Parts: sequence; C-alpha cells; structure tokens
Amino acid sequence: YTLVANVSGTGTLTNLKLGDAVPTNTTYQTGTITLQSATLTDGVDADAGELATNTVAVRLGSVAGGQTRTVTFKVKIN
Repeated sequence: YTLVANVSGTGTLTNLKLGDAVPTNTTYQTGTITLQSATLTDGVDADAGELATNTVAVRLGSVAGGQTRTVTFKVKIN
C-alpha cells in the first residue's frame, strides 16, 4: 500500500500523522513500513513509524505547504 500526503497552501502543518488500517483478510508483513523510502520499525520507539492495533501509523512532523510525504507498507492476502 502507498499513502501519500500532499500538503497544499503556504503554511506549515505541525504534528502531521498519516495512518491506515491493515485491510480485512490480509496480514501485515513485518518490517515493511517506509517513509520517503527509508525503512521504519514496527514498534513504538524513536523512529516515526509503528504498527498498533492492526493500524500502520507514521508521524510526519512539520510539513510545509507544497511538500509531499509518502508512506508504504506491504500486506499478504490471506
């Protein structure tokens, strides 16, 4: 899956988060969360990503208007 946050306008969004539930009838594939192609861990720790309650969540921080952030993760169809 690919999630894209396109921030429009001239201001800056602070504490921006992006998340998505792992779809029904699929299984999240461990270690596949990325932000801007950089691998993130699945646990609640120092990096921006996590898998909690079957939901992928990534903290994007402050993002200025006109910028895009891309998050990906993989699932297996059951």
